[in-house]
Amino acid sequence: MTERMRATQPLTTRTLTALNARTLALIALTVGLSTPAMALMYNQQDTETAGHWASMTLVLGEERTYRASNSYDMPGTAFSVDFAPPECRPRLELRVDMGEVASRDETVSADAALRIDRFTAHAGPATLAKERGDNGAYVSFTNAAPYRLLHELHVGDTLRLQIENGSEPWYLNFQLPGAAIALDRAARQCHESVTPDDDAEQPPSAYF
Repeated sequence: MTERMRATQPLTTRTLTALNARTLALIALTVGLSTPAMALMYNQQDTETAGHWASMTLVLGEERTYRASNSYDMPGTAFSVDFAPPECRPRLELRVDMGEVASRDETVSADAALRIDRFTAHAGPATLAKERGDNGAYVSFTNAAPYRLLHELHVGDTLRLQIENGSEPWYLNFQLPGAAIALDRAARQCHESVTPDDDAEQPPSAYF
């Protein structure tokens, strides 16, 4: 991960909203789990499309991350769910292309919520961030029930996001047709990557 420094110039939700209105934005919102190296560039392989969603493998050297993503509904913007070995826990990500490369790292606290259809909203503290040398704006926030959210993504029709830090709220909508297929494929590939091909060859200790 790139080293992160708090900038002297604030990054506000209003700034993101204004830029988003011009460019609408690809890759990172982390929900309740460890924050990935947001600015790292991965090779994308083995992509399959399903409705508004696609599943793929992100490769960086020996590292593999398995992703389900919607970049269909909002040009320049992608909402993604990543599964990384060995835990393969769901990690939700959003990256908004701001149309210009940041000259410095910037972070600011905010509040955010995700809601699928009329299910109970998933709300929590958020961090808005830009990284030097990257043209993306990133959001990361904590969610106490990532697997409940994952289930709702499987069965719902529309995902809605709200992000605010005391100024005008910023809203994003993503449709969910194809999400279940893409999510299942990404999760399955992650688990298969850490599961031995032949259980018969494994010692007893491998099961504990």
